[in-house]
Amino acid sequence: MTLEDKLTVPTEATTLSSWALAICRTIDSYGVESGELLQQVGINPTLLQDPNARIPTKLVTQLWQLAVVTTGDESIGLKVANFVQPTSFNALSFSLLVSESLLDAWERVKRYYEIISNVLEMKIERGEKESALCFIRLPEKHYADEAIDAFMATNLSISRQISHGQLQPSKLELERATPINLSPFHSLFLCPIEFNSDGNRIYFTNEALNIPFPSANRALALKNDLAVEEYLAQLSAQSFSSKVAKEIVIAMSLGNPERESIAKTFHMSSRNLQRKLKHEQTSFSELLDSIRKDLALKYILNSEVAIIEISFRLGFKDPSNFTRAFKRWYQKSPLQYRKQK
Repeated sequence: MTLEDKLTVPTEATTLSSWALAICRTIDSYGVESGELLQQVGINPTLLQDPNARIPTKLVTQLWQLAVVTTGDESIGLKVANFVQPTSFNALSFSLLVSESLLDAWERVKRYYEIISNVLEMKIERGEKESALCFIRLPEKHYADEAIDAFMATNLSISRQISHGQLQPSKLELERATPINLSPFHSLFLCPIEFNSDGNRIYFTNEALNIPFPSANRALALKNDLAVEEYLAQLSAQSFSSKVAKEIVIAMSLGNPERESIAKTFHMSSRNLQRKLKHEQTSFSELLDSIRKDLALKYILNSEVAIIEISFRLGFKDPSNFTRAFKRWYQKSPLQYRKQK
């Protein structure tokens, strides 16, 4: 088994939270409150503050759809590149910044792209004069057109940043339908663009791919590669209870943290799930209670989140049930605790 075989991510389509944070900052730049959109699609905003957290891609896709509707800008994905930070792709960002060339950076993107999202695979298509970085859709996994726009724009932005503006794509192919306003695409990429294509590819000449990057630092790149591999290994090798805990947090964002539904994500019965958790000296109810307790305190300390909203975010069907649980945890009602703090 190769290293890449071992570093498999969860089968559920998920996206790195820091990428979702860049999307939210883009939405905010239009004067639209991204927090309201997060609430509408059911994304727990506290996940955006954890750089290692992952969000169901189907919720991120819904966020993209709402973003287009509320901003009225079908090219909003292109703007995300302006809000990508060095930490947006975990340690992968730093590896890319000190790669030896664009081809070297592409090899890293191909190898570690799943750290960002696992709905796509990367492939490098080599040609006689030019080559392409391809975004290949995985079977039964879906994403928004705007997500591809954002990835392409970010790829270009990083390439130009590292090369001090020397690199320019020779061609761009996108599966998406031709947008009504082509100007944002042409003014950004400055190359021929084919819409309604059979794939998503960005091309550079082979000469451009091998131009040495001024910031190249092989030792530092390899060090950050190890950090990326460690993160991916943690996703695949964590304890069963921690995997269940992650699924509980995701289910909370969907309003359904129930044992039966969580068990289905692991393709097992509710009884088998309980048996495996018992082997690790815990239970589903203990995990759920612990997660709710920790998140409840974070929410209560944030005075901008209404108490009734907190109860729903934590998966309580009745706010009174949340109040009773909070008293059990902290010996005060949510309102009393908030007032004293």
